[in-house]
Amino acid sequence: MVKYKNNHKFFGGIFMAKPYTGVSIETRDFRKARIIKELGSGGQGTVYLVDYDGKKMALKWYHETTFKSIEQRQQFYDNLCKNIDNGPPSDDFLWPKDITNITHGSFGYIMDLRPDRFKELSVLLVGRKARFKSFRVTVDAMLNLVNAFRILHNSGYSYQDLNDGNFFFDPDTGECLICDNDNAAYEGNVTGILGKQRYMAPEVVLGQKMPDKYTDRFSMSVILFMMLMYLHPLEGEYSTPACMTAENEREFYGRAPIFVFDPEDGSNPPVKGVGDHAAAIWSELPEYLRKAYIRSFTKGSMTFENGGYKGARLVEREWLDVLLRFRNTICRCPSCGNEEFVSSTDAVCAACGDELPLFREIKLKKYSMPVYPGMLVRKAQLYECPEREALDPVFEVVGTEGFPGRDYIVNVSGETWRCITSSGAERLLAPGERMPAKAGIKASVFGAEFEII
Repeated sequence: MVKYKNNHKFFGGIFMAKPYTGVSIETRDFRKARIIKELGSGGQGTVYLVDYDGKKMALKWYHETTFKSIEQRQQFYDNLCKNIDNGPPSDDFLWPKDITNITHGSFGYIMDLRPDRFKELSVLLVGRKARFKSFRVTVDAMLNLVNAFRILHNSGYSYQDLNDGNFFFDPDTGECLICDNDNAAYEGNVTGILGKQRYMAPEVVLGQKMPDKYTDRFSMSVILFMMLMYLHPLEGEYSTPACMTAENEREFYGRAPIFVFDPEDGSNPPVKGVGDHAAAIWSELPEYLRKAYIRSFTKGSMTFENGGYKGARLVEREWLDVLLRFRNTICRCPSCGNEEFVSSTDAVCAACGDELPLFREIKLKKYSMPVYPGMLVRKAQLYECPEREALDPVFEVVGTEGFPGRDYIVNVSGETWRCITSSGAERLLAPGERMPAKAGIKASVFGAEFEII
């Protein structure tokens, strides 16, 4: 019998309460989770540090108010059991490992502890206690998030509750860890959790449909905009009232959402003094990235009628293409350290005025981009690789200190390349070897080719 604090509440004919420190709770796998201390509490439940069969792990225990009925609670419980049995889609997900038996009308699930180096996105967006190290790391974080959801969706799941409290990142590397995966369900299964209003797709806000992978993609686009702009894409002068009411939320996020940079409707621009950073970044973004955001938040993509969307939302593969290209336009000035978005070899630093050391370009199948130390080309930029390999590096560019423009391409693919040198000779480039970034050099790897021009 599990002991509880004397704070029982009546729910569905069953008395429920919050377990206390020191109590042991039995799980479905006949193991014991002994509560050590409380780690935090949120809208759905309380998270505890527990001793789980001799290992320190986390237990999320659900509040009695989370479920509207015994039936919903059982449906949620059964979905969690299926997810545990299937295992995580990838290591990016802090996936449930075990689940307690339903005890006194509630239950919880066991998961690994989140390493301290991962910071909640909501904290990173405020930027006071922690922030992303650079624009380049920010885009790496965005890429990791997109590819994690690509794997999740291709595994048959939808997440159903994307918001800034569910994602954690290492601000120095961009590594991603997705938490609160109890809402994830196979397509067609409904957990009853709709999400947070600011991140929900308009059709979910209006009750036109339940969350699925298509609504996930809208929510993901909101997150991707906020990570780069530090501004919500639908919150501007029109949609920032003195007091936000429930009716206002339905209007601004459901019935009549307007993108702050909508090229056809300028009625909701960023609020001056609040959205100045976003406006400055927007003006510097390459056209293909602006188009991706415009497509995500055009009125057509936010309109759901007769069971379909008027506009097509970007799928994860499209976001990968856009962000991988953008990542390699972010060049750091060697003189002052400022990061610049560059599209050609003719570029200067906006901060100090020095010319950036861009002397060559790499030509891929779809586009060309300047060569500079620090750029990294991934598998997904060269060919249609398996989704779990999409962000694996193929080559990186390193420079020579004191010699601007003397750059080298290092083979980090794990495969041997076939190359044509600038003089026309053939040679092989083994993993770990490098070659000079000279015009005329061509290389073939994974059946794809690239050229230095």
